[in-house]
Amino acid sequence: MKRVVIVGGGITGLAAAHALEKGRERCEVQLVEAGPHLGGNVQTLRHNGFIIDAGPDSWVAAKPHATRLARAVGLGDELIGTRPDTRRVYILWQRRLHPMPEGLILGVPTEVRSLVDSELLGWDAKVRAGLDLLVPPRRWSDDDEDESIDSFVSRRLGSDVAARIAGPLLGGIFAGDPASLSVRACVPQLVAAERDHGSLVVAMRALRAERRSQAASGEGEASAFLSLKRGVGDLVLNVAHKLRDAEVFTSRAARKIDRLPEGDRRGRWVVETSAGPLHADEVVLAVPSHVAAPLVRDLDPELSLMCGATDYASAATVFLAYRKFDVRHPLDAVGFLVPRTENRPILACSFVSSKWDHRAPAGQVLLRVFVGGANDEQMVHRDDKELVRIARDQMLDLLGIDRPPMFTKVFRFMRSSPQPHVGHLARMRRLLARVATHHGLHIGGNGYIGTGIPDAIRQGEEIAARISPRGD
Repeated sequence: MKRVVIVGGGITGLAAAHALEKGRERCEVQLVEAGPHLGGNVQTLRHNGFIIDAGPDSWVAAKPHATRLARAVGLGDELIGTRPDTRRVYILWQRRLHPMPEGLILGVPTEVRSLVDSELLGWDAKVRAGLDLLVPPRRWSDDDEDESIDSFVSRRLGSDVAARIAGPLLGGIFAGDPASLSVRACVPQLVAAERDHGSLVVAMRALRAERRSQAASGEGEASAFLSLKRGVGDLVLNVAHKLRDAEVFTSRAARKIDRLPEGDRRGRWVVETSAGPLHADEVVLAVPSHVAAPLVRDLDPELSLMCGATDYASAATVFLAYRKFDVRHPLDAVGFLVPRTENRPILACSFVSSKWDHRAPAGQVLLRVFVGGANDEQMVHRDDKELVRIARDQMLDLLGIDRPPMFTKVFRFMRSSPQPHVGHLARMRRLLARVATHHGLHIGGNGYIGTGIPDAIRQGEEIAARISPRGD
């Protein structure tokens, strides 16, 4: 029987452990998590009838891995989409909240009328966006060639669309700077759209038509994002509870990994932890690359350097709960985005109780304000009282909320948002090739190849399949 040690109790590690129990070859699995709870950034808190997703609150419906895992652990009936009556987004521009033009997909306009009517862009910018139909597609010479999100969108749709719409939308997902983030790593759909259709507008129109057809036939999701009635943390809890044989240890930090002498009956590897060594035939590092770096330093200094090369940004979320009659704004959207050019101390605000059902008691609302990110790391180091004051000042200015909140909650996520800079995929290919030279060592998770909950789950399941292919 193979002995497998999984380092990291986030969704990648849990998905790997769950998939290993479905494998043809029975494995003895031990999972160690340095923190006091499983799930990593996926945290759900219940407070006074509110459901608060401190970190991610959803996943992309088009990527099937999270939805499939949720159904596999009995959460199929708990899946929910965003509320259909509030599927719009505001963008802050010149101190006013402007509705994002209807029909945008990944920041790309698909409806002429809504773009023409929008006050977000001047006529020169609208005309420039329309030239996407004429701009020749870029031909990538090899897999290592890359471009920033800002450069790509500016080339196709113009700099105003990049700065006011696509940049805040796409860069905000990573709490990063679209001028340095890789379009191939962060938004490969846009690169594929240009390659296959020659025009982003044409490609997104086709995608919108396909989504509508699938939703009408019941084959696809009407909502672009999915969550769970009781919060995304339910996925972590249910996956953990479904593990039949795996041993799970929290508050047990891995210190380093090393090889055992060839022929050692205890396995190939030893994982030194804060509670003593664990021996294994296979080791899975389901942790951010900056966490993996010191673990492999003695084993392979070059691999350690490669792991440490990816930047990570810190961010915080500030939750404000109000009585509905204390909020003048209709909150008729999922929230608003803040372009960097507005020089605000916040990145965005999500109208949680408008975005999802089941998140707040009747007659009450919940807001989530995002601060920090790659361009304002120091913000996260301010104390809770100061972050709440900043959030309240912005809500007063932008939403007219002058009443004190019923309660507030602040969550910090230090070095939690990977920053896939230009050239990221080429660097990851080299890193994973280096890992492959160490038989029985595996690495994956958010920020390696793909980001977000579905990609993290996919990587955990792929690692499990390499260790023990599924038996069904």
